[in-house]
Amino acid sequence: MKKIIMTSLLMAPILLNADVIPAINSKGGAQVLPEGKLKMEIKHINFERNSMFDGTNEVQNREKLDATANITMIGLNYGLNATTTVGAIIPYKNIEATAQLGTNAVAIDNEGLGDIILVARHLILPMSEYGFQLSLDGGVKLPTGSTNSGFKKAPSFATGINTPMPTQMGTGEFEYKLGAGFSYMINESWEIDTHAMYTYRPKANNSYDFGNEINLDLSTTKAITKQINLGIEYNFSYNSATNMGYDTNAQLRSMLPFKAFSGSAGYITPQIEFLPFGKPKIHFGAGVSFLANYDLKEYQPLEKERFIIRMGYLF
Repeated sequence: MKKIIMTSLLMAPILLNADVIPAINSKGGAQVLPEGKLKMEIKHINFERNSMFDGTNEVQNREKLDATANITMIGLNYGLNATTTVGAIIPYKNIEATAQLGTNAVAIDNEGLGDIILVARHLILPMSEYGFQLSLDGGVKLPTGSTNSGFKKAPSFATGINTPMPTQMGTGEFEYKLGAGFSYMINESWEIDTHAMYTYRPKANNSYDFGNEINLDLSTTKAITKQINLGIEYNFSYNSATNMGYDTNAQLRSMLPFKAFSGSAGYITPQIEFLPFGKPKIHFGAGVSFLANYDLKEYQPLEKERFIIRMGYLF
């Protein structure tokens, strides 16, 4: 659960010279902030996981997993100059879940600060010269989220087994990100953004390997009026196989529904953005992400929908 939350929701700097706002889940293509401008964005995501999948099939939810996640993220971005924007993403999570593991009922209710992400974007090819923009992105995730013994541990029959990591607030390890973005303005009211990012994840606490990740985003948004933007996007994630390390054993792994995401999944998100004053100084958005395709490496949960709202403000 933890990885899907963190990987597909990286907030990005936004170009504010046009009256069209980048898509709600996208990384903003290659767009950057004007020099000296500070942008704050607050995003909230809600989803439920009560369906299990394996490969390309939805399968029986054997453990009767019923999980709900609420994540609020604060993003702060600052334009260092005309070509470079830096930022930070601060997530706060609430994860609640119940499951039946054999004869044992398991309940989880974890809440707290997640792993903070520091990001930077440098414009390589500016739109003023080429008619499009191309950027290079980098980032690092800090192990600020709790992984302590205060969180719900594995069921009592799993003697010597540590806490299932996907239900904690963080991994206890640094992660490193490298990406590239592309943006094209069809006109002042219509934009297209694409972005690709690779995340390298060393082994975390208890030799837990979340697997490395590739994210691809494709989005388009258009200003229908001075106050309304409409958009649609496709977000794709691929994760290499995970390894729970000392957290579990083969028998327990086959039973545990609390697994970090491994395999691939894509979501399509229609959305709407409201600019109350006709300019992007302040804007409010909402969207729903629908599961469009998946091919998972093992039996695990996925959310079929995500509900997203956000508010952005330029200081």
